[in-house]
Amino acid sequence: MERVRVGQLIRQEWLFGIALTLAVAIRVLVMLAFRPVMWFGGDSASYLATGLRLIPDPSRVGGYGFLLFALRPFGSFVAVAAVQHAMGVAIGVLIYRLARRYGLPRWAATLTTLPVFFDAYQLQLEQDVVPDIAFSFAVILALYLVLRVPGERRLIPVAGAALALGFAAILWPVGLALVVVLVVALVAMVLMRRRTGGWLMVAAAVACAAVPVLGYAAWFDSHEGRFSLTRSDGVFLWSRTMSFADCAVIKPPADELPLCPPAGPRIASSLYIWGGNSPLLRMPGGRFSARTNSLAMNFALRAITAQPGGYLTAAAHDFWLSFYWERQVHPDAGIVDRYQFADATTAWVPATMGTPGGGTVAHDQARYAGSPSPTRAAQPLARWLVSYQNWIYLRGTLLGVILLGGLAVMLVRRRSGGAGLAWAFALTILLVPPLIADFDLRYLVPAVPVACLAAALACCPQRTCTTSPAATGTTTRPTRTAPAGEISTSSLPSESTSTASPDST
Repeated sequence: MERVRVGQLIRQEWLFGIALTLAVAIRVLVMLAFRPVMWFGGDSASYLATGLRLIPDPSRVGGYGFLLFALRPFGSFVAVAAVQHAMGVAIGVLIYRLARRYGLPRWAATLTTLPVFFDAYQLQLEQDVVPDIAFSFAVILALYLVLRVPGERRLIPVAGAALALGFAAILWPVGLALVVVLVVALVAMVLMRRRTGGWLMVAAAVACAAVPVLGYAAWFDSHEGRFSLTRSDGVFLWSRTMSFADCAVIKPPADELPLCPPAGPRIASSLYIWGGNSPLLRMPGGRFSARTNSLAMNFALRAITAQPGGYLTAAAHDFWLSFYWERQVHPDAGIVDRYQFADATTAWVPATMGTPGGGTVAHDQARYAGSPSPTRAAQPLARWLVSYQNWIYLRGTLLGVILLGGLAVMLVRRRSGGAGLAWAFALTILLVPPLIADFDLRYLVPAVPVACLAAALACCPQRTCTTSPAATGTTTRPTRTAPAGEISTSSLPSESTSTASPDST
């Protein structure tokens, strides 16, 4: 009997099986080509220092360091890369399962996973010591938990989804905006359905999302004396204003005058933080002192208030960079090169550069893995992957088409459901960075799987409420009335079940 079931599953899922097998194979090639991992300069060094010493870097949210700490017993950066590649594969599997639960045909559900399985920039970040893939996995896991039962929102899965987004927030602060989107969506459902029990679900979501965020803030406070996620939020928002700020209009007070843009042509916003002539270097205490951060926040708020048109124009310009056919060189060529397999072996920072807690880049690598671990390229695999990256990735224009296409389908069909939540997540991931800092090619990668999922769910069969046992691995159960804390969003009567097959078109 078991052999029959396995054989039937193989025959049914052969197309996705091929895609999954190839996705695993190409990740093995990446791990063999660039060993032990790839390094993203000072960012990677900062996260590694946090993972070794469990101390924060005031310039960035360091939740990714906890993942490195958890993997430290393996004593190998290869293990870090393997876990991140496994997360990349898991993202595709979760998208496929969710699309099938909503009744999308197997070929269409498989198509939805291809940008995750084979996009060269997805593969590159999975091999990099950065938090982007862990963030992306947490977001997709959250969507899966919330949407896994079409037409229903249950207390425990929603709480789990909120917890996942809370962890995403300490990997990358955009996760905080996603928590807000989820809570707003839950409140809207409660108000539309007028089910008082749904408020328990909202409260549970807020509480669960708060656990990792408040825990991180308390840990940061114990080291830095500030109950916050970073000591750089004001600095990054200040950098956003550097592309348009005019101090003759803003009229900042004397203590903020050193933060005015230097003379000359304007450059990408984030470069005003890290450049050698950054106004921040003239501030007492340096770039990320508490005083500098506070003054930078005050300056930024004055600039946005005094020049709202300039702020919106700058943010819109950077948001539009997400949708060019050719990837734009922004903020500069040095940053863009860090995303290329061709530059994988480049030492973006000196091995002797100091790291938080008193270490150096080489010392921290040796302490974590037994020896300094610069990236080594193994030929000819590395050359092949360089060529692969020239062609196999989702163009920004196609990402825009996916987003607009999903929105158009939802508007035409006059329904959103799970597609609407996923679509809002994708837009948030793309929009928040230009609003609070700058555009970066790295920020496109987490948005791609969410946008693809949104488009897939928008195209699912109109009246799908449940799926067949073959698609879900479950048996048919009697329909029941939703208890307190559970919200049914099905358009079907309570005594009905959908007749749509997972293979419906």
